[in-house]
Amino acid sequence: MSFLQFCSLLFVLSNVNTWPSGAPETTCNTLSPGHGANRPKDPSSSPFIITQSQVEYQPGSPVQVTVKAPVGVSFRGLMIQAYNPLTGEPVGAFQSGRGLKVLDSCSAVTHMDRRGKRSAMLLWDPPSHRPGRVAFRGTIVERYSDYYEGLEALPESRS
Repeated sequence: MSFLQFCSLLFVLSNVNTWPSGAPETTCNTLSPGHGANRPKDPSSSPFIITQSQVEYQPGSPVQVTVKAPVGVSFRGLMIQAYNPLTGEPVGAFQSGRGLKVLDSCSAVTHMDRRGKRSAMLLWDPPSHRPGRVAFRGTIVERYSDYYEGLEALPESRS
């Protein structure tokens, strides 16, 4: 390998971000994993479903957020953010849980390892001062080159 090829390889490797232990706080504004030259897949083609147990919250009553993969599919990473649907601003805080890292500065939660996951159950705590509405958005990483940004949670259907 020539010196020029070696330097080119080092440059490429230094500009690829991988987050096997979860996304850092610096990704809060974009919810993007920064996987080098790879681009996100169209969110409408995502096989993953994000649901939320309720749209309106009351102080002291956590909201459950669930990420599910279809049969035979798993995901390696996630970053889910709670936000006020009227202002777009982050709101509330996720509870910590096994395999999860909470990013309090932007009301988000991410994975702590890159093992395949079939589902994730997250609990979000609303602000304590008044009731309101909440929505959830995020990114799901199926594998390094395949990820979906701009996913929105759907309200759970009540049967």
